[in-house]
Amino acid sequence: MKNNFFTLKFIMAVILIFILLDLFVGKYIYNKFIRDEFVDVDSTFGLKDDVYDHKFKSSYNTLVGWGKYRYRFCTDVNGFRSSCENQFDDTKTFDIAFIGDSFTEPVGISFEKSFVGIISSNLKNKKIANLSAASYSPSIYYSKINYLLSQGYKFNEVIVFIDLSDIVDDSLCYKLEKNKVVRRDSYLNCYEQKINSTERISNFIKRKLKFTYESYKLIMFGFKKIGVVKYKVPFYVTNHPRSDWTHNYNKENYNNFSYKESTDLLIENMEKLAQLLKNHKIKLSIATYPWPGTLKYDIANNKHLMMWKNFCVTNCKIFYDFMKPFYDILNKEKFTNVYRKIYIENDQHFNEIGHKIIAENFLKLYKD
Repeated sequence: MKNNFFTLKFIMAVILIFILLDLFVGKYIYNKFIRDEFVDVDSTFGLKDDVYDHKFKSSYNTLVGWGKYRYRFCTDVNGFRSSCENQFDDTKTFDIAFIGDSFTEPVGISFEKSFVGIISSNLKNKKIANLSAASYSPSIYYSKINYLLSQGYKFNEVIVFIDLSDIVDDSLCYKLEKNKVVRRDSYLNCYEQKINSTERISNFIKRKLKFTYESYKLIMFGFKKIGVVKYKVPFYVTNHPRSDWTHNYNKENYNNFSYKESTDLLIENMEKLAQLLKNHKIKLSIATYPWPGTLKYDIANNKHLMMWKNFCVTNCKIFYDFMKPFYDILNKEKFTNVYRKIYIENDQHFNEIGHKIIAENFLKLYKD
């Protein structure tokens, strides 16, 4: 009994000394020995735009980061995300233009391994543009394409990968004023997320005790790898206010707009885009896909999917249902296993496998 008590006191003393050392010299150790091991990445590839809020630098080739991931980021002469091999292609005429937000840009992986990149490599006879960037939404889809058309760009077809988070962006972040996007007064609240008490403690340690946090991460990574600790999908990933409106609408997350006001605004902006494309004899198609929280808490034929499926009855060439392939996988495996298979760890965006699933299903439907 005495030995156990002595061991406990010893462990507590070691932890206390470790934390005290971290408080006084942890920041120095982190900056000197840990942070230096991270690859420096470029965060200046984005630009402000006076018409559609933000865009990318043109003909740019750099190394960027997304969490712990590093990948090559290239744009063409138009400032569209592209393969690094084609970044100097000079054209304003395209067969297909994809537009969406961070999922379609995409963040976290190279263009070549994204679904737009895979589709481009399989449709070599088509000239394909990726107009997407993180935090785009229907107000920006409309204003950007309207601007590009006025500058002499030509598209045979526009495919909108409409995201679950678009409802937050158009109700809380942006609004259209005379075909231009302006930021709402509530813009600073655009990127809030829900975290539980465990994640609050983790964030505190991450800010105040960097060396302790990095050491803890390293230990937990080893435990998870050998199966001592089971992986758990973070609360902030599955309970994200940007995606949970289809099954848990709380107007406080959407500028205090009612459900109808928020969805009507989305549809109104997409109707403007649909009419713009009709006026230019450009085909419109729409695609939907799930966030992790959608798969965990909602059904395949959820409100997001049904809204755009109904919209497409009179406005689209094709409606692409990319909810179904992921729910088909979910029907065979546990949610946590599915999440780890198709999403970036501790994130809501697709990994290479998730992008490959979308690309393969798109190509089947498109070629048919």
